[in-house]
Amino acid sequence: MTEKMRKNRKLTNKIVFVIFLLLMVFLLVNFISFSAERDLDKEQKLGKKLSEIIEKKHEVVEDLNQNSLITEIGNKLAEASEMREMKFHFRILKEDGPNAFSIPGGYIYVTYDLFDYIQSDDELAGILAHEIAHVIHNHALKQTRDNTKFTLLTILAVLLTREPDVGVLGKLTTITFLNQYSREYEEEADLTAIDLLIKTGYNPVGFLTFLERLYTREMFKPEVNLGIFQTHPATENRINYVKDKLKEREIDIDRRATTDYLNVSSKYILRDSFYTGVICIDDIPVLNLTFPKREELYLKMIEAAQNLDKFISIDLVPYEINVLVEGTTSTLLIRNNEIISLDDSETIYLRKTAEEVLKETKNKIKQVLWEFRLNMPFDIKENLED
Repeated sequence: MTEKMRKNRKLTNKIVFVIFLLLMVFLLVNFISFSAERDLDKEQKLGKKLSEIIEKKHEVVEDLNQNSLITEIGNKLAEASEMREMKFHFRILKEDGPNAFSIPGGYIYVTYDLFDYIQSDDELAGILAHEIAHVIHNHALKQTRDNTKFTLLTILAVLLTREPDVGVLGKLTTITFLNQYSREYEEEADLTAIDLLIKTGYNPVGFLTFLERLYTREMFKPEVNLGIFQTHPATENRINYVKDKLKEREIDIDRRATTDYLNVSSKYILRDSFYTGVICIDDIPVLNLTFPKREELYLKMIEAAQNLDKFISIDLVPYEINVLVEGTTSTLLIRNNEIISLDDSETIYLRKTAEEVLKETKNKIKQVLWEFRLNMPFDIKENLED
């Protein structure tokens, strides 16, 4: 056999070997990810390796209250899924910015900053449900398979060697840590999350309000080249199909139920032997009253604050806020519901008539609503169109 023939034979053997390895990877990935019976044991072992890498690079927060909260909510959602046989793990990382991600084997991570961003347990539940859905649908391994140029080498190293290289495993974490999922997988996780939230009694509107604030945050950031992230569904698109899903399931989209939006509060000030009460919306004063007797002021302000909190709504339009005047008595109405009624004798210490005081309040409420809507990405008419 000539030297040239020997070289050709070696090259042929190498090509055959490489093809064999690639075929084995393809079969293993498809077996683990897409067979009728998933090998959850292997997924959990892989998840454990990935979690060790993540937790070496990123500090795990040992906050008892926050850890108890995500574990309680997360386990409730996981039990409602079709993955009861998988043990889920919920952990908090000390990372800048609100973020959440999942890895194979049921490991769910959220950043500590996320707790400053969410406004209710319902919003947190929505985020956790979304990440649990990625695990349910095995999206991490599916996405790895789909991303051909990167996938084969990574899964070859991770799944076919007894002692996987830590650096290679680290590369796999980028798919989940940076949420590099396709539009199809992201939408599937979003819609599955809504079903989990409904099953467990959490308000799925919380997931919508979180996405809407996320979109607002994106709008105020400078535009950047998305590069590999361009396969992500735009947050605006996610908001639209989540709203469609909520309407399909006949869920009332009441955003105040899952947020601090239009938060009504009251405070009292003693000045020069007179008591002044102030009602605020999102810390912006909308009504001031001054009485000589504290008890009378408290009763009037408490009732007004309760009524305002009950009837104030994001989708209010100007003509639905009115002041009805009958003689010396004026009444502030929202959608024909009484908020507060005042007589001219009760506003004498403000040197204004009751009508003047309540018309000022009406205009301040309208201004608060206007400024609020300027900073939010949703259409206030959507509820009226249903």
